[in-house]
Order: sequence, then structure tokens, then C-alpha cells
Amino acid sequence: MSPDGSDPDGLGPDCLACGACCFAPNPGHLPLSGADHARLLPAEQATLVRFEGTRCFMRIRDGRCVNLREEGERWTCSIYERRPQVCRDYERGGDACSYDRERLGRSP
Repeated sequence: MSPDGSDPDGLGPDCLACGACCFAPNPGHLPLSGADHARLLPAEQATLVRFEGTRCFMRIRDGRCVNLREEGERWTCSIYERRPQVCRDYERGGDACSYDRERLGRSP
């Protein structure tokens, strides 16, 4: 990915330079399945998720997933290896990615 946000390698935008998919104004943005919850460590289960009745969600704080970390000009996920299935299925450069990038004013 070049500094101007273009995509010369054809792989889509540089996820670590963007993080748009992890920003959400709505606390129900990131639902978790039972398998997602089970993948988390016990301490993560106690602090990173919230329940609404029987439905489970990753916590959103300050408009973004609590696991998103800003490291200089890069974005990383603190639970990447245990991230929810919805994150695993999110397609780099796909329609949802394009929508999220546009919503946050990121380069195309």
C-alpha cells in the first residue's frame, strides 16, 4: 500500500493503516457467537464483552471496539488470534470495507 492509500498490489487497503472496520457508533455493532465467546480467555470474557439478555457483544468504547489499539500511525487488534468470526470473515477491500472506509473518510 502506498502512502496515498492506493492499492498497487491489488490486495486491498492496508488494514493496519486503516482500522475503519473496528469503528462503530452503535454498541450492538459486534455480536459474538457462543464459539466466539469460548475462544476468549476467561479474563477477556469478564472484561471485553457485554450481554443484553442472552445476546453477547464485544464492548465498544469511544466509538470503537475495545480491542483496537492505536500504535503510532498503525492500528492493531489486541485479541487478533481470538477475534470473533465476523472479524475473520470481513473481506479486505470488499463492499463492507469500502463502506466503512468511506464512512470514516479514509482513502478509497
